[in-house]
Parts: sequence; structure tokens; C-alpha cells
Amino acid sequence: MSKQNLPLDPRLNLCAEMVRAGCKLADIGTDHAYLPCALAQAGKISSALACDINKKPLESGVETINRCDVGDIVKARLSNGLEQVSPDECDDIVIAGMGGELICSIIEKAPWLKIEEKHLILQPMTRSETLRSYLYQNGFEIKLEQAVESDRRLYTVMLAVYSGSVKNPTELESRVGALKPLQRPLDKQYLDKVINSLKKKQEGLTLGGDLSAAKKLSCLITEIEKYTTGGQL
Repeated sequence: MSKQNLPLDPRLNLCAEMVRAGCKLADIGTDHAYLPCALAQAGKISSALACDINKKPLESGVETINRCDVGDIVKARLSNGLEQVSPDECDDIVIAGMGGELICSIIEKAPWLKIEEKHLILQPMTRSETLRSYLYQNGFEIKLEQAVESDRRLYTVMLAVYSGSVKNPTELESRVGALKPLQRPLDKQYLDKVINSLKKKQEGLTLGGDLSAAKKLSCLITEIEKYTTGGQL
């Protein structure tokens, strides 16, 4: 297997595409360590830490590392987020496959991420709007964001870099981030999914009698719909 690239699902493959060539990688919540092993096989990274908070997934990661014969490049490490990772051990940090709030918590506990040299590649499974708001409010810029379909579900992957420019985003900015619905069909599909979810929530608020909140949500839905057809942030 070491002669072939380990196949990645579309979600992890998009994360891999955003990793810089020749970098030192930290993959947080690595599970089976597929991402760092695939990048090591492809010769794209100089080193990698495959980190997980739980022993069982990390054992699976070690098996993948051994099976792929990339132990000289990829090391498994038991770590709660980035707590057992030092700043000099990584340039690019992938945090994928977990909720947006948990990703925020991991970043918050690693203040050393707040330098331009570090690249954060983030793939939230839920609460992506919470993650975007946190990034904006803490001086990070979302340089790139793309939607991806995997197992018939849509996800978003974002590349964030610290700029020091702090801002309080509008609700619209938190919902759409750096997605480009006019350039990438999957980005539009992702935002259409966001709109449909918000419409269901609006219906629930209306039925529950919270007309003020329902009206506010209706305005947000209209803003997102306009953005998907060429409106500006």
C-alpha cells in the first residue's frame, strides 16, 4: 500500500488540497489517520502529528500509519485538541469532523495559533455559523471556503489565517462566510440547504407565536437568497 496513495473521501480530500506543500501538519481528531497518511504517501508534507483525544481511534491511526509504511513521517499522539502539540511542530492544522463549537474551543485553548504563519483548515460538521463568527471576532480571516459533497451530505471546509483584524460579523456574514455561490455550484447547493433549514425554523417560530423572531429570520433568509444570486455582503 505504501506505493499507492491512500484514497480519501471528498470531505477529507478537500482538506488535503488546502494543506501547503512541504509543511508540518497537525491533524486534530485524526480518527484513522487517513488524512496525514495520504499526504505523507503523496510526498506533500514533511511531517505530521496524528492527534486524537481517545485511545481507541488513535490505535486505529497507528494501524493505518504502519500499514501505509509512513511511520518516519507521521507520528500518532494522544492529545486533547492541541494541548500536547507545540507551536514548532506544525505549520498547518487540520481540525475536521467535529462540531463548530468544539473547534472554537480547541482554537481558543491554543493562543499560539494567532500568527500569520499558521494555517487553519477547518471542517465543521455542525454550527458552521458559530465557527465563522468566532474566527471573525478573534482576528482570523477566512481566506478560502468551499462546499463539498460526501456520502450525499454537504459540508464546508474553510482555510483561516490570523490577520489581527477583529470584526463583529453580521448574521449574513456568519452564515455565508467566504462561499462563492456564483462560481461553484456546490457552494450554492450548500447555501440552499442553509436557507431550507432556516425556513423550517421560521415556520416553527411562527407556529409557536414568536412572530418577532420569525420576522427577523425571514429577513436573514431573504439576504442569503439575494447573496446566492449575486448580492453583496
